[in-house]
Amino acid sequence: MKIIKYTVVLLAVLSSSCSKWLDLLPENEQVTDKYWNTKEEVEAVLGSAYVTLQKSVNPMITWGEARGNMLSTGGFIPVGLNDFKNLRLLPSNEMVKWGDFYQIINYANMVIRYAPDVVERDPSFNPAVMNSFLSEAYFLRGLSYFYLVRNFGEVPLILEPYMNDSQPYEVRKSSQQDIYNQIVLDLTTALENSKDIWPTVWETKGRSTSNAIHATLADVYLWTEEYDKAIFSCNAVLESGRVGLIEGVVNARNNWFTIFNPGNSNEGIFEIQFDFAKQQTNNFTTIFGASYNWIISPYGLALFQENPEDIRGLRATYAADLKLWKYIGAEGNTTIPRPQSDQNFILYRVADIYLMKAEALLMKGESSYPAALELIAAVRSRAQISRPITPGSTELEMLALLMDERAREFVGEGKRWYDLLRVAKRNNYAYKDYLIDEVMEGMTGGSAPVVRSILMNENAHYLPIHQDEIRNNKLLEQNPYYAPLN
Repeated sequence: MKIIKYTVVLLAVLSSSCSKWLDLLPENEQVTDKYWNTKEEVEAVLGSAYVTLQKSVNPMITWGEARGNMLSTGGFIPVGLNDFKNLRLLPSNEMVKWGDFYQIINYANMVIRYAPDVVERDPSFNPAVMNSFLSEAYFLRGLSYFYLVRNFGEVPLILEPYMNDSQPYEVRKSSQQDIYNQIVLDLTTALENSKDIWPTVWETKGRSTSNAIHATLADVYLWTEEYDKAIFSCNAVLESGRVGLIEGVVNARNNWFTIFNPGNSNEGIFEIQFDFAKQQTNNFTTIFGASYNWIISPYGLALFQENPEDIRGLRATYAADLKLWKYIGAEGNTTIPRPQSDQNFILYRVADIYLMKAEALLMKGESSYPAALELIAAVRSRAQISRPITPGSTELEMLALLMDERAREFVGEGKRWYDLLRVAKRNNYAYKDYLIDEVMEGMTGGSAPVVRSILMNENAHYLPIHQDEIRNNKLLEQNPYYAPLN
């Protein structure tokens, strides 16, 4: 199946929310029998969803890291990025556009709606293959809504394909609860016909699998505070026999670095694939290297300096000049640069499963603390940290210990803001002060008091809906914090 590693000749995707989606046929003919006739046509639309997922990596990084405390702005700082980092967000900021995620959703909706009809038209498209395609579509739709709900709160819930400009476009926002319910429904539906492996390694790591779905479900259940379900999904991955926590050092070399180069390691669960040989590249060597929008923060450096032997630190996660070496280096403990910008972007790997399970266990009470600490210790041991963990005496202290370990393990992987916000929101924002204090650790200069005051308002924890979306969808209301700025 030529989805990620080969050029998908299907679309010239247009960014405007109201533009047509397909250009294979004249406008308004995409829903006719002229298109949805063969397995290959269904496959191509599904492939376009994966290609658009590649385009979504930049917002994944910005949305997941800019408001956290592990990265600081570096050399070339676009105005919109600087405003993002300092929480001076306006509906005009280009970095809050959600169009790529809704494009993925629309491609998934097309496959879900029309793939069953193709079974009757193409003898080679048997129900088993069709159900496998549907599983991938449900996974991609659920994953996309998971990004949207964490960043925007209430968003339009669209479950039918938008195929032409004659369809009504105005859609109201749905509640967070409804969005989360749909995400869980999509992911559990995807599980029913999911594959454990694909014919090639890159497909197994880069396409929907049962492990990728369970990893996403575990993450979702942490947000919905369903901890037994999160543990169940984590166990499903850990007991699958398909992945494992790789060794940290092999033959005196930093093996942890192989997670990022060459990638697709035994630890990887779901990685957005890039391949220079197939003209599929990202801009990591620019945003982390040449222009270096991002460098590791002083707070991040301090965390690593607590354990000087940590193999994830200097010349692994970051270089001597503070640039993120995991994205621009060819191997750990060297100064050899990566020649092309085609690193995979990892959404889930086994270390994440260990630490998500630990988080769920911590939330189940003191009797589960020892089991949680064992999982945290396993990740630390892999990093060659010899210093034993000093347990906290309260739930928040235990969570902070866990979050510090996640901070070290996942620098720049688009997770830090979500980790801080997820902890803060528990039990009706019982730990909001923790979020504020942690974010302030990444702030310097005169902006710090302003940022603190912004974070006091829980509505400011979400992004503004871009002004173009408000203009094009008359039923769409701006998120409350930004409504006066619209």
